[in-house]
Amino acid sequence: MDQTRNYRSVWRRFALSCLTLGLVVLTAMFSAGRCEAQALYGSITGNVVDANGGAIPGASVTITNVGTNQSREATTEDSGSYTFTNVEAGRYTVKVTQAGFKTLTRTDVDITINNTNRVDAALEAGQVAETVTVSSDTAALLQTETAEVKGELTSTQLENLPVPLGRNYQNLFNTLPGFSETSEPHSNGSNPSRALEFNVNGASKSINNTRIDGASATNIWLPHITAYVPALESIQAVNVVTNSFDAEQG
Repeated sequence: MDQTRNYRSVWRRFALSCLTLGLVVLTAMFSAGRCEAQALYGSITGNVVDANGGAIPGASVTITNVGTNQSREATTEDSGSYTFTNVEAGRYTVKVTQAGFKTLTRTDVDITINNTNRVDAALEAGQVAETVTVSSDTAALLQTETAEVKGELTSTQLENLPVPLGRNYQNLFNTLPGFSETSEPHSNGSNPSRALEFNVNGASKSINNTRIDGASATNIWLPHITAYVPALESIQAVNVVTNSFDAEQG
């Protein structure tokens, strides 16, 4: 009877952790797998207007991944808006065409996971065969499409930043605001993954949640650590949401 009560108590504590873990931090890593979720992909949205700022409905918007040459196409709404969701991370070219207007091509649009990149287009009157090419600025530091408070470890950072012996990517969390290691980061003997423990914004380490390709990697018996730590070389990017995340992640 006592053993049954103990099991029930453990599962109640685990259920409570599952209920609250999304309130503090979400780390999403994209490697080889595919999962249709914004936490693993990015988005492109924008408005297409004419020289006077009027909406252009029915315009064709094509995005092309520079690395894979894969393309997707959408048509603007009556308001002139368009949106691409579940966009794989990478560098893209965005092309906008509409009869009676010059073709607008925007290059060097960098998409990162769990970020929405706004690419607006103002078309000039002319022939479709005429093309105006614009090189995009780097991704905006301030994301205005969502209220999420988040940070990211890019592939460049993962490749170039020094990592201590063991090559655990979690060591790089110290470069993100709000993260601090606990006083005994390796205190658990039952931690074969050698996962690190950390607090975020002063909150309990037990409500962190790590997702790998969309699936939770939290150790159900020790929710303050991850059950699996992937090799640093296998990670494309790490996205961390520390506050104001949406229901999809919570």
